Amino acid sequence: MLHGDQQLTCLEYDPALVVNGQQLSQRHHLAATHLQQDVLAPEAAQAIQAEHTPVALHACGDLHVRLMQLASAVGCAQLAIAPCCYNRISADCYQALSDAARGSALQLSVDDLGLPLTETVTAGARVRRQRDQSMAWRLGFDLLQRQIRGRNDYLPTPSLPTAWLDKSFAQYCIDLAALKNLSIIGTPDWAAVEAAGHQRLVEVRNLELVRGLFRRPLELWLALDRALFLTEKGYDVHLGTFCDTPITPRNLMLLAERCQGETACG
Repeated sequence: MLHGDQQLTCLEYDPALVVNGQQLSQRHHLAATHLQQDVLAPEAAQAIQAEHTPVALHACGDLHVRLMQLASAVGCAQLAIAPCCYNRISADCYQALSDAARGSALQLSVDDLGLPLTETVTAGARVRRQRDQSMAWRLGFDLLQRQIRGRNDYLPTPSLPTAWLDKSFAQYCIDLAALKNLSIIGTPDWAAVEAAGHQRLVEVRNLELVRGLFRRPLELWLALDRALFLTEKGYDVHLGTFCDTPITPRNLMLLAERCQGETACG
């Protein structure tokens, strides 16, 4: 990112990451300054000037939107944005940025905005197996708790350490029931309950296949809303990918350059 006598300024909310970043820059002899800053705070606007080239890689929700708003307001000549976590917003539903998107009948909830994030390709085979086992066992326990409580509704359960998967399925359910103050009466057919959990996982995965058809189109729609917003602010915008999907499925990037003079952006 640095060439010649260029200066890099990094804004980060977490103080520990600020220290780590500064140490890394010093180790590689980079002319970089790392500052602690809440970029959503009003004073963050003072950190961006027209001569700057803002860059945000995998900036979540409100963070990259805020950057686009500030950069376009002060007239930055260029900016690069790789959006991520569209659902990390303070509003209750999606607030369209461009005139075109605001005129659309499409209404998106926070849950809808999380759909693009459900694509995961970076996890190894072992992690995927653990994830499937954890979900199948949770689904099996869900059937069991409905029987115990005599209520056909979902019971929220806490996140559990991976070490819980080293237990037998029976012990997993017994311990999880204890966490939820449930008493297991008698001896359930653990093999049948576990098998039912795995069957429910198959059904869930099939439903996810249908939802998955809309995953990339929705992400492209959201990225295009950002591209149109910057175009309306006087930028020539290119939307593309910066890496292959197996590296990260969040590989969309917006490159924007302010149009010069009276020449219209093409």
